[in-house]
Parts: sequence; C-alpha cells; structure tokens
Amino acid sequence: MKSNTKFSHDSLLDRQSTQELLITLANAINKGELTFQESEGELVLSPQQLLQVSLRASDEGDKQEVEVKIKWRTKEKEFADTPPKIKTKAGKR
Repeated sequence: MKSNTKFSHDSLLDRQSTQELLITLANAINKGELTFQESEGELVLSPQQLLQVSLRASDEGDKQEVEVKIKWRTKEKEFADTPPKIKTKAGKR
C-alpha cells in the first residue's frame, strides 16, 4: 500500500458516531500509533510522550464549533548551547 504524508476526511456524523471516532482516536494516541487509511494508501503517525494540544471553541449564532489540534515532534528540536552575539554601538544602551 502506498504511504502518504497527508490525510484529510470530512463527514457528517451523529453524536454517537462522533464520540466513537474520538474514543478511537484517543485509544490510538494512547497506544502510540495512529493509522489513517484511504483507498490510495495509508498514513502512520507515532505520537510522542509530550503532545502540544490546542483547544478552541466558538459560538457565532447559527454556527458553533470546537477545534482540537494535537502536534508533536518526531525528533527533538535542537537548540544552540551558546547565547546569540549582539552588537551594540559604543556609548548607547
């Protein structure tokens, strides 16, 4: 099966089906592997121990929305071990 780098899916679900989808997603995160499949291939993600979670909600009258975003790095971000060099003009602070 072809390996993908992106996956997208939109659907209209009832509350029970939406709850089942979220439980499945939560269980996959807990196991450390999310596999998204479609006819052309699959995308396998491996969540790390620390996850960046963003939660947003809005009520715009006839439209209400909850957005959940979960991100993580597969490799530790490298940081410099020395401070940056900053030049200043003589006599000014």
